[in-house]
Amino acid sequence: MLGVKIQWTEEGISLNQHHFTEALLEQYRMDSCKAMVTPLTPNEHLMPATEDKIVDFGKLKVNYRSAVGRINYLSTATRPDLSFAVSALLQYLDWPGIKHWQAFLHVLKYLRGFNDRGLYYSSEEGNRINAFSNADWGNCKLTQCSTTGYLACFHKCLILWKTRKQPTVSISTAEAEYKAVCDLTSELLWFRKWCEEERLFVFAKPILVFKDNQSCIKTVNGDCNISNKRMKHIDIQLHFIKEAIQTNHVK
Repeated sequence: MLGVKIQWTEEGISLNQHHFTEALLEQYRMDSCKAMVTPLTPNEHLMPATEDKIVDFGKLKVNYRSAVGRINYLSTATRPDLSFAVSALLQYLDWPGIKHWQAFLHVLKYLRGFNDRGLYYSSEEGNRINAFSNADWGNCKLTQCSTTGYLACFHKCLILWKTRKQPTVSISTAEAEYKAVCDLTSELLWFRKWCEEERLFVFAKPILVFKDNQSCIKTVNGDCNISNKRMKHIDIQLHFIKEAIQTNHVK
């Protein structure tokens, strides 16, 4: 992969984009900036810039879309720790203002302090996938939509991760969690099928999915009744998850 440094040892393989990150910091003159310990300012909620505060980055000779795209490349390749911050910035490419630029620079300051982080894949044998999903509830101040986050590890090595705003509003925390675990389950089933077709790995069944929402856990395991009117609009998602459990694909 372009810009990825791969190091092989007897213990495993490590991947990072140290040189790509350094070049990015130099491009935006942030190579000597003060480092930050978080990708975004805690509890910050970005909003579209109002018409009078939209910044014409073209006049400033700054390609804002390209700038965010570069850290998005980092996030999808080797830096899952940037996933939430990049997801937030990508939502406002059409209405960027000074706060969005400041948030982008905050990500660069974080990269200044952690420029050599990446992924590590152990050479130890294993065939178990453990996955984790979570969701906030109505965190978007503009739409009240929730945010999904998930990751999956193959024998303690990170293989899948994603953060995205859910496309529809959830009327409860449990519903937001159902949507998150549905997205994760769909991704896991596709990934395992692809690996088996390419004869890369044979994974142990079932894939273990971890949740911290008891209502979600009880419902997908059949311990709660889902026929009430409040849940009817997400019956398809719930039955998809329950089918994956019943066929021993996930647990």
